[in-house]
Order: sequence, then structure tokens, then C-alpha cells
Amino acid sequence: MANRTRNHRLDYKKRIARGRARGLSLSQSRGHARAGERKKPKKRNVDPNAALERALERMKNGESQKSAAKAQRVSVEQLRRYLKENTRAKRRGNKWVIIDRRPVSMVIVSRGKFISIDVPYRSKSKVGRFWNAVNSFLETNDRIYLKPYENDGIRDANGKFHPWETDPNTLRKLDSIGELSFVDIYANVAQ
Repeated sequence: MANRTRNHRLDYKKRIARGRARGLSLSQSRGHARAGERKKPKKRNVDPNAALERALERMKNGESQKSAAKAQRVSVEQLRRYLKENTRAKRRGNKWVIIDRRPVSMVIVSRGKFISIDVPYRSKSKVGRFWNAVNSFLETNDRIYLKPYENDGIRDANGKFHPWETDPNTLRKLDSIGELSFVDIYANVAQ
């Protein structure tokens, strides 16, 4: 194989020119975009065990940005970029106020089976109210708790509609085989 020497200056100039032609800033063209310069990330499932996500959780619990980054062995610059791309965060005095509006993965019962869907942040409580109604129905056997959810459902983060399961026989069947154990449902979501 022939020994070829690279012209790094020329390669760098080509990379900058390609980035500029695509409408990127100089830092984006170099491959090191500043916080807020990257395009919005696509909606994807968040790995709660990722280092940046754990650092974000530490910040939500009152830790400083620098100490959270250091504890998770990520750079402060990476954490700052991740924070800006995924949340709305402000400093109030010494504390960070972090508003996280990313879609949340939740489990629902629809069409006789369990499904895990990503729901918009604002729909979390709607899913919780549905599960409370199902739980109340199972305790009292009173269909009045399920009435508000008949012919209704929820849209996931992609806009697909999922109807609530309100058939008492189906819910009882799932409960009798141990499928409606809330401990199991939320353990599956946490994984």
C-alpha cells in the first residue's frame, strides 16, 4: 500500500467549505457547535441511565452544573449543550430551575392489551387519571369510574390515537391474571 501523507490544512478548509455551503456556522462546520446552535434533536426515547441524563437529574435535585458534570464524568460544555437542547432552564439566584417538556414513556391499556407509548409532557396527568379510574373500578366494581373514558383515548407524541380500554370484562380478565398490578406496570416503564 502506498504511503500517502495527508494535507490537514486542505482537509480542514474543505470541511469548513462544506459546512458553510450547508448554511452552518463556523463552529458547526468544525464539528463543535455551541450550545443552542445545533438543530433540534429528533424525538427519541431517553435513556435514563445515560451519563448526561443522570447529570441533568442531579441538577434538577439542586446540584450545580459543574458538580453534576464532574460526578457523571462529562464535560460542563456537553452538559450545557444537552440542557439547552432538551429543556428550558434558567438560573434563579444560586439554583437552576429546569422545565423538562420532553415526551414521557407510559404504559396504557388499549384494545385489550398493554402498550407502552410516548406521550407529550402535558398528557402525563391524563394517563394518571385513567389509571386511577381503572383502579377505582377494580376496587368497587362501579362502572361510573370508567364512563368518562368511554369513546375517548390519548394521542401519543407522534399523533397516533390510542383508545382507552373501558370494557369491564377485559379489565377484570387482565386483573385476574395479574396484568394490572401497578407495581409491575411502573417497573416496566422504569426499565
